[in-house]
Amino acid sequence: MKTIKQFSKYGGVAVGSAVTDYLTFSVLLFFGTGILPAQMVSRIVGGLFSFFMNKYWSFNTNSFGSVIREGRRFLVLYAFSYVLAVSIFFALSEHAGLGPYPAKIIADVICFMVNFVVMRLYVFKDVRGLRDRLRLCSSRPKWRALRRNKPGKAALRK
Repeated sequence: MKTIKQFSKYGGVAVGSAVTDYLTFSVLLFFGTGILPAQMVSRIVGGLFSFFMNKYWSFNTNSFGSVIREGRRFLVLYAFSYVLAVSIFFALSEHAGLGPYPAKIIADVICFMVNFVVMRLYVFKDVRGLRDRLRLCSSRPKWRALRRNKPGKAALRK
């Protein structure tokens, strides 16, 4: 149930991010900004909206101290998602023969799903890195029980 609620919030944030991006783009064009700078600024504004809304609302990570770590992870995901979207779009439009609009929709839906999973399990997770993940795994009760009940050398000789 928690995952469904998070996914619903994530979807709402995605819509809000797209609207923020588009409105920023439109306002910048209205005031005479060139199309490329307007696109660059609007993507950054939309990305910031997405990051902070997902952090504090969708995934409820209210710790301000983790903003830098989560921001870094978000940027890595953003770059990965960009490459993934372009690769899927290229494969579908150039090699599978799909038109540009269906190819873009499919690529965006795949990235939307991948981004949700990565944000939920990595970007906004309190675990700091691989070392912490390994410690977390080794500190689980079943692992401790297995280590305690592990037969020693004397038990193996019998």
